[in-house]
Amino acid sequence: MTTRNSGRAASLPLPMRVVLRLVAAVSWTALGLLAYCVSQGMFGGYRQIHSQLLTTLGMIAIAATGGIAWIVDERRPHDDE
Repeated sequence: MTTRNSGRAASLPLPMRVVLRLVAAVSWTALGLLAYCVSQGMFGGYRQIHSQLLTTLGMIAIAATGGIAWIVDERRPHDDE
């Protein structure tokens, strides 16, 4: 029987792993909310800070993130193939 090495996270103590997972979850949630606000055009009405450009850049970042996730998923071996 072989054991699977999950990398560096297994060497950290349990409380530290819990804190890291919590920070990661909060970070991803905040990033998701920001992506939602950008995609709704919430920041698009302030010309003095060039917010339309920021909205466009945000949409490009969202599309690039989706593309990267798709590429990573396609490279992963699947059981059904």
